[in-house]
Amino acid sequence: MTVLLLMLACGEHPSTQDSLLEADTRPESCDSAPPVTWANWADGFFSSYCRACHSSGTAERYGAPEGVDFDTLADVIQWRERIQVRTLEAEDMPVGGGVYDEDLELLQVWLECELVD
Repeated sequence: MTVLLLMLACGEHPSTQDSLLEADTRPESCDSAPPVTWANWADGFFSSYCRACHSSGTAERYGAPEGVDFDTLADVIQWRERIQVRTLEAEDMPVGGGVYDEDLELLQVWLECELVD
């Protein structure tokens, strides 16, 4: 327990509740990755790039399917595989692009290091 508390205090692994992986289940490559979490980065990413179309409160969805919303962490977890494919592999979301390369890299880190089962 003491070792875990020291690791968390030193910032080696995310210390927020929104990290969905235990420290020992994270891929080794995550050890040197930036500490991105829902609270410190991902919520802002989805707000900036996705919720204009993918939000339950959006009146004009511009073709985004009803129910494919990214309002909460639970919503994003539900759609994480499609987010990976459409945003990072096919690179056809968001429509019109415009995502900074650094943000795409951080999205990849977040998906791989925080949301992998």
